[in-house]
Amino acid sequence: MKNTLVLACTVLLISSCALEKLPSDLTGPELIEKSIAFHDPKGTWKDLKATFVLEDSLPAPRSSRSYSFSLDNSESIMTYWIDGTNYQVHHDSLQVDLGEITLERALRSRNYYTFLWGLPMKLQDDGTTIDLLATMEELNGREYHVVRVPYEKDSWYFYLEPETYRMAAYKFYQDEANQLGEIIYLEGLVEFDGMKIPANRSWYRTEKPEFLGTDKLVRIESL
Repeated sequence: MKNTLVLACTVLLISSCALEKLPSDLTGPELIEKSIAFHDPKGTWKDLKATFVLEDSLPAPRSSRSYSFSLDNSESIMTYWIDGTNYQVHHDSLQVDLGEITLERALRSRNYYTFLWGLPMKLQDDGTTIDLLATMEELNGREYHVVRVPYEKDSWYFYLEPETYRMAAYKFYQDEANQLGEIIYLEGLVEFDGMKIPANRSWYRTEKPEFLGTDKLVRIESL
């Protein structure tokens, strides 16, 4: 009887672990393609010319801010505005119209905004490797397809709704072995020229329950 109970508990434990992370019925690249078809069915992103107007909500004592950036993806131009600062990055050159910023920081800012607001389309960039094996995992009580994309300095995981392939969250580990990184939950959609862009991004640490802030997309305007 005792051995039977131990065996039953072992089987239940294995089954529970399996339910947390099961192979997906689609590959990672196939899932990303379906997610792009949901978010950018017309292929607008590659030639997008638009201004993103945002507000952020930060934990105390940090003050919230309003800011905006414009993208002309066909010419590889990003222009950024915030109180006291205005600059433009064209390819890898910098023009500062107000305030001060280094080229290194401006390029980092350009890469940050074009990558995050261009997801999942940016996962088709040259040099991006998408893991073939995708999984099904539970997050906040719901099941999602999960696709892993490793980069040189960090590894990213993208959570996609099974019904629509909408990108619902993503996380990255700067130290994957110790699960040190951040997870970002996506809420709402703003539609622009056929694209469906996540409206709100709420950031948390992965190693502890710490809220880092929320980026709120107020609107998108044509250039």
